[in-house]
Amino acid sequence: MLHGERELTTGRNPRPPPMNIYLEWIVKAWDSIPKEAISKSFNTCGVTNAVDGSEDNEIHCFKPDGPVPTGRDLLKQARAEKKIIELIEKIDLSEDENNVYDSEASVDG
Repeated sequence: MLHGERELTTGRNPRPPPMNIYLEWIVKAWDSIPKEAISKSFNTCGVTNAVDGSEDNEIHCFKPDGPVPTGRDLLKQARAEKKIIELIEKIDLSEDENNVYDSEASVDG
């Protein structure tokens, strides 16, 4: 690509290489990156971390010098709020079931 003749567009700009060349570059680039580095980068971005919060310290933007230093606390708070909502919904469902049983018992009784 760098040293060969390149076809030009009607605007006299170099025509881009064929798609298979781009795909070959992408495959070579991905193959050159260690798998551990790819995995770590997903954790650093918070994409594949454990949902229980045990890996939140790996999220880069939540570091003390990162753009969202309070993010870890906010995430912890959001998880707690979600658990509370789930418990309330569970209690509400069980109350609904109890009300159904109570109304059936009064109809039968």
